[in-house]
Amino acid sequence: MSAVVTCLTGLGCRHYLVGRCLYEEHVNPGLDQGFRCRVLMRLGHAFDEFLVRAEAMGLTEEQAGRAWRSRFPETLVREGSCRDYLPGDTTSFPDCANAAGELCLLALPACPGRCRRFFKRQAP
Repeated sequence: MSAVVTCLTGLGCRHYLVGRCLYEEHVNPGLDQGFRCRVLMRLGHAFDEFLVRAEAMGLTEEQAGRAWRSRFPETLVREGSCRDYLPGDTTSFPDCANAAGELCLLALPACPGRCRRFFKRQAP
């Protein structure tokens, strides 16, 4: 009689989140920029460029704030699209089911199941 062995899910592992392994992110937070949400990175870069220009023009904080608020909708249209966007159930931006904070879950490696890095999740 033959048996089929299947991988366990990562449920119960502190590195597991929605089918993805967060081990590398937990070991070196922020080191792999490829795990970051591309939309948030593009918007952050656009904002940083705006701040440099606003400072060069000598705008006050209030003036820069008004200018950014008026430019943000256009910037969002230009930089805010993602082919992997899936509506989430949150009220925070980007409200994507594939996002976990600043991380893109699709960029993280798939969880193979219980592995040598399995670390039991602590009860809250």
